[in-house]
Amino acid sequence: MSNQSSSQKSEGQRTHHLQSESIPFSLQQNYQSPNFSQFTAATSAGYNPKPQAKVPTFSSGLGFNTMPTSQQAKPTKPMTEFGASAYAAAEGGSTGLQPPPAQPIDLSTFKGLQYSMVDNLQLETREIYDEVAGTFQWEMFKDQDDRCIKYIRDECVNKRVFLISSGGLGRKVVPAVHDLSQVYAIYIYCADVVSNREWSNKYTKVRVVCNDDDRELLPQLAVDVAQANMEWGDALVKQGQRDKAKPKYQKALDNLNKYTKKSDPTMIKKVQSKLDECK
Repeated sequence: MSNQSSSQKSEGQRTHHLQSESIPFSLQQNYQSPNFSQFTAATSAGYNPKPQAKVPTFSSGLGFNTMPTSQQAKPTKPMTEFGASAYAAAEGGSTGLQPPPAQPIDLSTFKGLQYSMVDNLQLETREIYDEVAGTFQWEMFKDQDDRCIKYIRDECVNKRVFLISSGGLGRKVVPAVHDLSQVYAIYIYCADVVSNREWSNKYTKVRVVCNDDDRELLPQLAVDVAQANMEWGDALVKQGQRDKAKPKYQKALDNLNKYTKKSDPTMIKKVQSKLDECK
């Protein structure tokens, strides 16, 4: 399915396919260039401009930058557990997006994967979301945060829930569902990345906070879905059901190869080996 998009975007509003809250006009009015004070002060006698500090650029919601390791500054603010491990992996030379921590599946209670989205401007998923998830059966809540919380809490027991939320709705939904065992991964897709990283830092299941789904959210979702399918396949193999495990491993491999250019080569090699054993 595809979402509806208008040909005209208001100033300050997100322009990516998955729409979210526009940046408040008050924030736009208060913004000034870092060099503005120097420009005005330059008219004063004896003014000596100070060198401007270089601002690190961040490539994703993981909390680390892409400058050479020798030039990277240590993060000064808390990161999620995943963000901290990803930062350490980058410093150690590891490459590729990392999956969630291993969580073996108990097939005696497991009831499958569940994909949910709560966003006041999103009515349908784009086709690429369905492809990455492996299903078009997303539960869409629009701005119904209370219904979303109740659904995840009461209807998704023994499932693995992948939740995508806007920043504003996430402030209420994430604290309410984060500690539930069925919640596997959370993604915050918003216009105001900075402020939404502030409150979401303490929630370890928040995988990424971004304003670009194609470049950041979807690749991370693809890796996380791959990990879930690998663990599903492992559980099936333990029960001797290699024929049922094979499509799970194949889905994992497809996600790593098709939907992200930053997959961990070690993860790809691992799932390929598991798939070969099922032949």
